[in-house]
Amino acid sequence: MKKYKQKLDGRLGIVLLMCLITMFVILGIYGTMHSSVHDELTVYVNRTHQIASELKNAMDENYPKENQTNIDKHGRVWMTVEELEDYAYLIDKTNSTIWNLFFWNLILSLFLLPIVVAVHMEWIAGNGAKMAYRIVLLIGLLFCIAQFLYLVHPIFWGAVRFPGMLDRLFLEAYPRDQYQIDSIQHRFACEFKPHDTLVQLDLQQPCIPKMKNSLLPTYSTLLLIFIDLFPFMFGAFIYAWSAWIKNSQVVRTARQRVELNNSRRVQFPTQNVYTPPDRNTKLVEV
Repeated sequence: MKKYKQKLDGRLGIVLLMCLITMFVILGIYGTMHSSVHDELTVYVNRTHQIASELKNAMDENYPKENQTNIDKHGRVWMTVEELEDYAYLIDKTNSTIWNLFFWNLILSLFLLPIVVAVHMEWIAGNGAKMAYRIVLLIGLLFCIAQFLYLVHPIFWGAVRFPGMLDRLFLEAYPRDQYQIDSIQHRFACEFKPHDTLVQLDLQQPCIPKMKNSLLPTYSTLLLIFIDLFPFMFGAFIYAWSAWIKNSQVVRTARQRVELNNSRRVQFPTQNVYTPPDRNTKLVEV
């Protein structure tokens, strides 16, 4: 157990620091991409929610009388006020969580960097310093646990729902704010209902795929979750290696074969032992 703690002290801090740095880099990249669509999408959802509220208060015959989506006599599907409120909340919560986690990972990285360097270079020593270092690592691991919860919800949940949400907002359901639709088409230079021939000739670009590509993708959130949990998996692997894996028959046989192959190799000199003669040395004629 003592060797296990020594290995963790020497390696877990570096692993945790690299994970935090990777996290804030990825969050910064995808957060910037997500923000490019977030503002326009937020305005559109809020405007659509306002239209739905007005239709509901006016008791429009086409709008659902109950808090559920229905199809009117013209075959149009309508979104409820509650559904649009849920969309608005998820969009805003996902964006704010991305940037909050970005800044927390950045702050913790800057805080942990000098501590890890000082411990790794052995600038500080002693039982008190070692205990303080372990407390810092514990705080970092607790942050990873809290971050995991936010990565699952709302970030992962939002990334899963965003593609279907866009289809429903702009293509499948009503109400729609045509003014905001025109504004989005103008800003992103795309069309929500493009002509197939013009798309093939690259004269038009569909808006939905372009907006989906700008929003946070699901595979990126899975990568973030994996990186966030990697320090725990690394610690578990170090413990399993020290307690069982390195002493197993398969690993022991493989290590013996490597040592045997290394011993059979021809040893080459690691440095040139030749020393040139002095320039002032006279040659002796035979």
